Amino acid sequence: METVKFKYLLDDHLPPAETAVYGLQWFLVTVPCIIILGAIAGGIADGDSAAGQLRYLQKLFFLTGLIMLVQVLRGHRLPLIVGPAAVLLSGIVATQSTTGGAAYFSMALCGLVLAGLSWFKLLHRLSRLFTVRIVGIVLLLIAFTLLPTILNLITAGSDNPFTQLAFAMIMILLLLLGQRLLPDILKSTLVAWALLVGSLAYYTLVAGAWPQTAPTPAAAGGWQLAVAGFQFDSVVFISFLFCFLALTANDLGSIQSIAGLLGVTDAAKRSNDGLFVTGLGNALAGLLGVIGPVNYSLSSGIMLATGCASRFPLAVAAGALIIVAFIPAIISVFSYVPPVVIGSLLCFIMCSQVAAGMLVLGKDLETSGFETGMIVGLSLMLGTLAAFLPAQVTTAIPAVVRPLVTNGFVVGITAALLLEHVIYAQTGSKAKQRR
Repeated sequence: METVKFKYLLDDHLPPAETAVYGLQWFLVTVPCIIILGAIAGGIADGDSAAGQLRYLQKLFFLTGLIMLVQVLRGHRLPLIVGPAAVLLSGIVATQSTTGGAAYFSMALCGLVLAGLSWFKLLHRLSRLFTVRIVGIVLLLIAFTLLPTILNLITAGSDNPFTQLAFAMIMILLLLLGQRLLPDILKSTLVAWALLVGSLAYYTLVAGAWPQTAPTPAAAGGWQLAVAGFQFDSVVFISFLFCFLALTANDLGSIQSIAGLLGVTDAAKRSNDGLFVTGLGNALAGLLGVIGPVNYSLSSGIMLATGCASRFPLAVAAGALIIVAFIPAIISVFSYVPPVVIGSLLCFIMCSQVAAGMLVLGKDLETSGFETGMIVGLSLMLGTLAAFLPAQVTTAIPAVVRPLVTNGFVVGITAALLLEHVIYAQTGSKAKQRR
């Protein structure tokens, strides 16, 4: 890949003022991802407990900042944003009927498995599973299986759900217009501004008043380092193993794309080191009882917009996240963001996920369009059907297999793997030969 010329290169040390400015920008890009996914996962973990959700966000800020700092300095050593993994949110949502201890214990174990595979350099053995079709389907399934969560957020907490639906549609359209028309430097912080402006607009135009209650900083003190009630559930563990297959593909793709953009010569070592830290980060996330981290691929757009490819401003942003984690008064401000705004922003982010999946599948559709369409179509349909199963159906499913059968992502990726590597295996081989 042809490298791009940047004002500041990967290992350049910037003047203090510029380091602070670029660090602030990375901070503003990272925070919305933590708030949006953390608010959903924290709501599942702590229900209506405002103080519990605030503690959840504190731990998530701390974990994200810590893993980003380690990645930038000792892991992949690339300017990559770290944030909560949407694919793990799918797993948490699908297993919420089980105890939280089972889900987070499985996450911790899967993180250790990923770290072990990276340490012993065995990840290349899994690469044969990640064909172009599978990678594209993974990206699409993450978005489609989160649709019930998005719908619940958009329609939550109102006697007039149509008004909230209309508000959400307008907000999403404005976000799309902003992404198309705003300068590149503003696009990178579009979601952060949307959190602020969207919340103000909702309370002014829809709710008509600001909420009177919010978790007090004192109520969030004393957060623990481990989730209570750890227990091993083999079915939940298998469900998260599938999620970690997708997380591995996502993490590896993010690292390699930035490494290629910067033209580094040791991309393989950086990828292995980065996945090792990601594995340890997810193990720690399970112990903390929060959603695990992954490297985000959106970093390339910010680097191209600012001309800064130095990794050290991200260390400043990571430090800021860690500091904010111990200042609940700052995090409590985000409790005012209404669910409809979070749902709208999650929908917008997942649109980018769908676009990425379509781009990945583009070339494969040219060479084997019908077969690819069948594999993608059936996988998405089965995954989405599982995600939208009504409550009376899920309760009728035997409890032993319920976390697997009701997990839309697991159902979809299982179908994709069977179709790709069994039913259409010969067709896939011929298509590869043609390419």
